[in-house]
Amino acid sequence: MSRTKEHNWYCNKAHKKIAGVCAGFAAFYQQPRWLVRVLAILLLLTFPVAAVAAYLLAACLLPDRYVL
Repeated sequence: MSRTKEHNWYCNKAHKKIAGVCAGFAAFYQQPRWLVRVLAILLLLTFPVAAVAAYLLAACLLPDRYVL
């Protein structure tokens, strides 16, 4: 499966709850948004410092897109 530059990770601002990171990952991996959000919450409960740091880093570094 080849991915072009257009298919990189991004923050999906159209479906965001906080910053759109989970919505962008869900769109990239073609998974339901709720599943990615549940996995993020489980990661947060298991590794809180690493999960918050990774989320904030992704929210700051990933480009924004408004994908419906």
